[in-house]
Amino acid sequence: MLNKLLKYDLKYMIKNMAIFYILSIFFAITTRILFNMEQSVIINIIGQISVGCMFAMIINTLINTIMRSWVRFRDSLYKDESYLTHTLPVTKNDLYNSKFIQTLIFFFISFIVILISLFIAYYSKENWLAITNYVKTITTGLNMSTSFFITMAIIIIFLEVFNAIQCGFLGIILGNKMNNGKIGYSVLFGFITYLVAQSLILGLVFVYGLFDSSIMELFKTATINIDVEAFKVLAILSSLLYIMIIFIMSILCKKELNKGVNVE
Repeated sequence: MLNKLLKYDLKYMIKNMAIFYILSIFFAITTRILFNMEQSVIINIIGQISVGCMFAMIINTLINTIMRSWVRFRDSLYKDESYLTHTLPVTKNDLYNSKFIQTLIFFFISFIVILISLFIAYYSKENWLAITNYVKTITTGLNMSTSFFITMAIIIIFLEVFNAIQCGFLGIILGNKMNNGKIGYSVLFGFITYLVAQSLILGLVFVYGLFDSSIMELFKTATINIDVEAFKVLAILSSLLYIMIIFIMSILCKKELNKGVNVE
């Protein structure tokens, strides 16, 4: 039954997100074409407009992935659609798992679309060399592997945003337990949950620092000359803590859902 739920959730998301994916790539292509044409005042103006539209679509892709995930979660569990949803022979855990997997899939797809759009618009040997040389300058200065630096940066950003999305899910669940002002309470509880999650991660890193002086030094020093090995440990530790927080919060969300749902 989870597969069927997921199928409907994916259909909803692709229906709402496809336009942003298409427009992001479309404007990336027009940007590429215009920038490779013989330049004139008009071509340059149109090219800049195309660039602006491409970045607008990229930003909208990211924002709408987050917002649509929240809207889908709320509508299917608490709005008119929920009357059908809650008559299905499925558990609350399956309902939540479907939303969780759907969000994970589309957040990943959106991330790939953004990278493809930027690649289409700006890739050239010169630009690629400039970027790789810039990154190598940073990583060489830090005495760090370039692949490790890029991989950890992507993983942490991905987990950070996904954690924020799930904080929104918990906020919606808690907010809809209220009798009035459900949207306002949902935003408030989601924001509080996010702050708690971030504080918990920071606190756990600090606790780890009590047993690792190199990590504790990161809390004390104000200079940029940090211990590279400590930075590597911090990056890996932060990623693992985000995964742990996401897992624990999913359990908490399911627990709250199983207590009952107040349909509007």
